[in-house]
Amino acid sequence: MSVPEGRRERQELVEVAHLCYQRRYICGTEGNFSIRLEDDRILTTPSGSCKGRLRESDLVVTDGHGVPEPGQSGRPSTELEMHLTVYKHRPDVKAVVHCHPTVAVGFTVAGVDLGKCVLPEVVCTLGTVAVAPYATPSTEEVSESISQLVTRYDAIVLDHHGALALGKDIWDAYYKLETLEHHAETMLVAHMLGGVKPLRSSQVKKLLDIVGVYGLQKPANADSLLSARACVVDEDSSS
Repeated sequence: MSVPEGRRERQELVEVAHLCYQRRYICGTEGNFSIRLEDDRILTTPSGSCKGRLRESDLVVTDGHGVPEPGQSGRPSTELEMHLTVYKHRPDVKAVVHCHPTVAVGFTVAGVDLGKCVLPEVVCTLGTVAVAPYATPSTEEVSESISQLVTRYDAIVLDHHGALALGKDIWDAYYKLETLEHHAETMLVAHMLGGVKPLRSSQVKKLLDIVGVYGLQKPANADSLLSARACVVDEDSSS
């Protein structure tokens, strides 16, 4: 028996939304999620909904401009434009997760840099983490703040606001959000223990050379990893 059009996507989006709520990446009615369907239609979460109580029937389908299809009771998230900006600049992205992970956002509130090479897993999957400048939530400012970053980063922290994770499907986006928050948690522990000790440029280069072993492609922002800002440059490094 074939699965009704959009049914699998609805199931997976709701499951991811529940997980994000359970893991306290969001609270109350925070956060929004979307999946790009065929014909550039968008399946997204409704405005003002608690994602921990979300049902498949609550989800909203819009066209590629964010206009809801007829016959639906819910309204799309007020931050849907942020998702549409991602899809506009990244044809390869099929899903977007937006949450407010406490530790990652806390780094921006404290003005502490997250863009360090500290975990091999993060280097291979996300590369480095970008922070978008502060923008008023639910306004065009947010789209403007991320429009250039989304072309090179799959995980972006929004200053004093939240985080975006982009993926080939909703699970891929969710896993990247988990990786981002784990990176931030590790950085926080390192700061508490005396400071962050980044990987060396030679170590990062070796990691980037073997990403194919894990079935991954080299992150689009790999060049940023080899700067003095992200890792310790070896004395004999030509980077």
